[in-house]
Amino acid sequence: MSRRRKDVSELRLRYFRRALGYIWPHRRYLATGLAAAVGVSIFYTLTVSSIIPFLTVMFSRHETVGDWLYRHVAEDRLDCDFPEDVPPKPYIKVLKVDADPNSPLAGMARVDRIVAINGQHGTDVELYRHICALPEGRPARIDLMYDDGRQAQVDITPESLGWRQHRMLDVAALLPRELTLVSRMRMLALVIGTLLVFSLLGGVSRFTHEYMVELVSERGLLDMRTLAYAHVLQAPMGWFSQQQAGDTMSRFARDSEVIRKGMRSLFGKTIREPLKAVGVFVLAMYLNWQLVLSVVVATPAAAVLIVQFGRRIRRAQKKSLMAWGHLIELLDEKIAGIQIVKAYHTERRERVRFFRQQRRILRQQLKIARIDAATSPILEFVGVTAVGAFVLFAGYLVFKQDVAAGGLAGSFIASVVCLAAMFDPIRKLANVNNHLQEADAAAQRMFAVVDMPSEEPPETATRRVSLARLREWIEFRDVWFAYPARPETPALRGVNLKVRAGQVTAIVGPNGSGKTTLCLLLMRFYQPQRGQVLFDGSDLADVSLASLRGQIGLVTQDTVIFTDTVRNNIAYGQPDKTDEQIVVAARAAYADDFIQQLQGEHNGQVGVGYDAIISALTLSGGQRQRLAIARAILRDPAILIFDEATSQVDSESEMKIQKALHEIMHGRTTFVVAHRFSTIAEADQIVVMDEGKIIAVGSHDTLVASCPLYKTLYERQFRDVG
Repeated sequence: MSRRRKDVSELRLRYFRRALGYIWPHRRYLATGLAAAVGVSIFYTLTVSSIIPFLTVMFSRHETVGDWLYRHVAEDRLDCDFPEDVPPKPYIKVLKVDADPNSPLAGMARVDRIVAINGQHGTDVELYRHICALPEGRPARIDLMYDDGRQAQVDITPESLGWRQHRMLDVAALLPRELTLVSRMRMLALVIGTLLVFSLLGGVSRFTHEYMVELVSERGLLDMRTLAYAHVLQAPMGWFSQQQAGDTMSRFARDSEVIRKGMRSLFGKTIREPLKAVGVFVLAMYLNWQLVLSVVVATPAAAVLIVQFGRRIRRAQKKSLMAWGHLIELLDEKIAGIQIVKAYHTERRERVRFFRQQRRILRQQLKIARIDAATSPILEFVGVTAVGAFVLFAGYLVFKQDVAAGGLAGSFIASVVCLAAMFDPIRKLANVNNHLQEADAAAQRMFAVVDMPSEEPPETATRRVSLARLREWIEFRDVWFAYPARPETPALRGVNLKVRAGQVTAIVGPNGSGKTTLCLLLMRFYQPQRGQVLFDGSDLADVSLASLRGQIGLVTQDTVIFTDTVRNNIAYGQPDKTDEQIVVAARAAYADDFIQQLQGEHNGQVGVGYDAIISALTLSGGQRQRLAIARAILRDPAILIFDEATSQVDSESEMKIQKALHEIMHGRTTFVVAHRFSTIAEADQIVVMDEGKIIAVGSHDTLVASCPLYKTLYERQFRDVG
């Protein structure tokens, strides 16, 4: 991919946009949150707009808030500007007439004063009210006085009142008209009360918005993690052999948290803050659009900076997440192998390794922190520069006395307040793109899990043969296999083996000879690159996994015990089994005696016997093996696989396990991978393997006489530990 295409892909947030698809099922909550964000914008704008009546009340000497409203409506109806906050006069001084030829006063040269409306005289405030009360669509007569003392009368048709003007007049009619101390204090209290109401409603809207965004983000992420976990469980075994467990765990923990942060930023700040800025921007444009537009010139520069920062953040975040995966893998390995670490006195070396790995993460996190920390100050500097341009332009007008002459003195202060209120949400948006780029990098890693091929896709499973219970034989026919991590070194080389149903087959050989691999192919954890594994003549490549694995019981050397009750561990994958069946299986595995003595507590829950909460740390090796055998017995499988099931237990546990194996193997097709003679003594046939090949098959006596490797294994290993 070219650099330009890669940059465009980063800007489009391809993977993060895909992650947003998990929000769609929860769109009703999102819609509520977005509506609340609009409410935040409205009440934020109304709160800022309250500065205008506040300034009028606090600093106007001759004009009430009601007078201010009447004056603005009158200006709208005549398309002209009147002076603000001047001593009462028996006329209205006209400052500027709109250049629009269709405006009511268009074409009037050197208009100076309006002295009467339809013959009605009065103060400027009274004349404002007369103008506001003129009927819509009907001509009105205005008495004018010019600078040279001439008087004239003209007929005009005032502009119609819009919704906004009607509301302004409604409010003006309710407000006090006096400029006494009591009236002004009452008006100030009304303004402050209104401000508090707007603030309260804005707070409720913000709470609703943030809660709904959090709800939607958490639910969407829950769905994504669940789907990713389902794909991990359905992934081929080859994927697990090449993937670090710590990195996988990091994707579910660290990466998903970064995605959640991005979702919160997108539906939180990215929605709410621009709406707030737009609302205040519209208000500022209404007050003084010429001054406000001087700030807009900073927008392109800010956009370029945001894009550049976001691109660097994304690359650094991707490296950081990978480093986190390595760190979790390191922790998992060393905590699991703490006995070896202590026995070999390597605590200091492991501490140094851990420190170095953290330093790798630290370098990337500091790079992210530097960019993130620089974003706001730089954008603030750009914003201050734009505001400086605004002030210079306004100062130019003031020095030319255009502000006073144009009736813009009050709106200038209000515009400055609006710009400050608009700049605050823009400042909060400075780091949003950084967070979105981080989320895109994390989503890319998460979807690498979601997109990996399934071990058996549902559409494939429906086309495969459902395997009946084994009746005749299992055959390995010219099987070749190499693990994905070591494709150049075959683990099985041309293996041919036939096992009759009900037969016990022991598999022996040196480490790395292919014993376990043979059993893994039977479970179809892997598939051979060449050859076939046949089950009553059916190629396992053509049968469904559920029908195959449903009739196999597996007991491995490293017995897996889940943190759960004893009952649920034995009945794992078999929820339909009754308590009576579970107890029978435990007794058959010689596990009932120690189960009855168990007592466990987990997260405040205490249980005894079959209800005891256990884990791999609470049981001995022999106890874990007997539970695993009980699990296999409960399944009533046609095929049993014991992979060195007694290699790590004491003699007493081995004796009980041997009794359990003897009983469970009766009448079942059994594969036993073992290092102890006692485990293979009763086998119907013994398969000897070396370097991925079967070099001999026969009984114990036959192999001792004819197979040097078996004789050596027996003399050095089986006989000594048997």
